[in-house]
Amino acid sequence: MNIQYKFKSTLQVYLALMILTIGFTAQGAEEFTQEEINSSPYLQSVLKRKGEQYDTSKFRKPGPYRIAIAAQGTSNSWSALFDEHANWYTEELGKEVISELLYADAQASADKQVPQVEDLLAQEPDALILVPMGAAALSAPVERAMAQGVPVILCASAVETDNFVTEVGTNLYASGAGLANYMVQKLGGNGKVLMMTGIPGTSTSDVMEAGGKAVFKKYPGIEVIAEQPGNWSTAEAKRIMETWLVKYGDSIDAIWSGGAQMSQGIVSAYLDKGMKIPPIGGGEFATGFLRQAIENDLDYGAWQYPNAMVVLCMDAAVNILRGRLVPRFIDFVDHIPDTGTFSDLEGRKYFNKEWSDDVFGPILFPTERLKKLGYLRK
Repeated sequence: MNIQYKFKSTLQVYLALMILTIGFTAQGAEEFTQEEINSSPYLQSVLKRKGEQYDTSKFRKPGPYRIAIAAQGTSNSWSALFDEHANWYTEELGKEVISELLYADAQASADKQVPQVEDLLAQEPDALILVPMGAAALSAPVERAMAQGVPVILCASAVETDNFVTEVGTNLYASGAGLANYMVQKLGGNGKVLMMTGIPGTSTSDVMEAGGKAVFKKYPGIEVIAEQPGNWSTAEAKRIMETWLVKYGDSIDAIWSGGAQMSQGIVSAYLDKGMKIPPIGGGEFATGFLRQAIENDLDYGAWQYPNAMVVLCMDAAVNILRGRLVPRFIDFVDHIPDTGTFSDLEGRKYFNKEWSDDVFGPILFPTERLKKLGYLRK
């Protein structure tokens, strides 16, 4: 991908750093069994598209461009910082590249997002960046956008159609599997585990869950004793974990969590009970979780899903409209440093004591913008 970072001159050293991926890693393609590949349309699609380029010459047009973003919205701090990265990068590229950024806030609801996409398309944008809140529900709007001649860039989640230009993210199946592998290794292949998933219906949650379960299935000594969506909410995760602690107590050997917001709630429930916290597969570059991990010496494996990936989505949109060849799958790990997997062995390196607990890193825009948003400690 021909990335168009306008800020490269000021961050070129940073952007040239190697990704830190020690501690444990997500599964590579060669580690998936044929049964896993056959049972996962998502995995089949990702593995296929990693070797494909999209000829975007039919979308070529002169700029500046009007870009539409159908986002997750203001449902949590991850999505709020996603939006801020989009606004900042629009300013960085300048009016000569992006003249207008059309925006829709789905509030994490597929029901809200479907008509919002229709409204955005009615405004005839040059390209659509979509964070799908439902893999099935958003498939038809994606098809309509492409039929209308509006190239679609999927950002941070997927849909159940192959009719789009490119997807920016990472192999979610491998991420879920990697967290499960971490737990299996910590437990020596035997133990009772819990699974807390994200928002049902989104590929980010559903595919990670499938990857995690595929790993647990390989180990007869691993018993998944309970599973429930935490909806990427710290408060909801804490409530669920409190119920689980009453029911299962100290028989819980490890917890698989599909998001750091939920991991924070899980840890808080344990701390309130004064109970020993078992290994967690599901940390992230999230300040609140990293603070808890350092203060309580947690054992954890962490994946990453940076909100900063939206800059890659925007670069993809611009490259498409300039008629350049674009990879059909763009893994942010290959483009944004410090977005690989890590464990408690390296987590202290990511912790920034100046950030509030709500910040998900890495952050590419200036600290002043974090301050204005209220994301710095006072």
